[in-house]
Amino acid sequence: MTKFYHVRSQRPRLRLILCVVLAFCIVSLFTGQFFDYHRARTPEVHQPNPTIGKVTMVYGNNSIYERALETHREHSRRQGYPLFVLRIPILDGVWNKYAILLSVLLQELEKPLDRRLQWLFWSDADTVLMNPDMPLETFLPPPEFSDVHMLLTKDWNGMNNGVFPIRVHPWAVELLSAAIAYPVVKPNVELFWPDQSALANLLEENEYFARSVVYCPLRWFNAYMRRPNGVDLNPDSPAHLQVHPGDLLVHFPGTPRDTLTQTLEPYLALAEGHRGEWDIPPERTGYIEETKRFWGSKRRLSMSK
Repeated sequence: MTKFYHVRSQRPRLRLILCVVLAFCIVSLFTGQFFDYHRARTPEVHQPNPTIGKVTMVYGNNSIYERALETHREHSRRQGYPLFVLRIPILDGVWNKYAILLSVLLQELEKPLDRRLQWLFWSDADTVLMNPDMPLETFLPPPEFSDVHMLLTKDWNGMNNGVFPIRVHPWAVELLSAAIAYPVVKPNVELFWPDQSALANLLEENEYFARSVVYCPLRWFNAYMRRPNGVDLNPDSPAHLQVHPGDLLVHFPGTPRDTLTQTLEPYLALAEGHRGEWDIPPERTGYIEETKRFWGSKRRLSMSK
């Protein structure tokens, strides 16, 4: 039986670590030197007060990551989203993901409600934005789901945290701080995929966090690759997990560094070419209807309880 621990008993344990993490983030706010902030000066979609910001991290000398990042910049330009990019690692390895998210969260939470972002959309560096005409708002929960603070996806290994939206809310600060603190609080717990396993464990162990997370179809915003040519579906993988024309992006989890360029190249060529069969307005993708059905079913389920 899964053992849940109450948030009240958990918080004192994490208080010191949370203070350290938050102090780090607050200092980062004042230095402003560890990430790039990009806001398209001439967005094709005019958003005087955008409600979604995109966050990622790219550092090192791998040019393929820079090309992938440019596909996200084009999406941000078209949709009017600010883009935050971590350029200098602050913590060890993958934990930088949660650090940059925490920093941006705190920046936004200190703003007045009518000026802050409402959601942050994280994407790993090994993602290629395939359809810059797809607004991220397409996938977010309707206003009545105000207690839903994070959307995640699952594959054959369970939860995947390579791409996800998270609400700008104190809950998000608590979750990400707890995730960073997890290997310190529980040093004897093996984390197979460090940051991902820590988050998965938190959601399994803590109902306070779990009840504000909804799992969405993977293809919505975290689709995986097709065949290496980027054109044909892979018959050895479920089609509903593979990127299709009109989908938002393609993610390449687990791709070895020495084959990363070769693997991403065909998809980058498609994305950079802005071909008509891939750059599709949302009303022609079927996602508007699909997301309405999805959230409608969630609404009916919650009303029946």
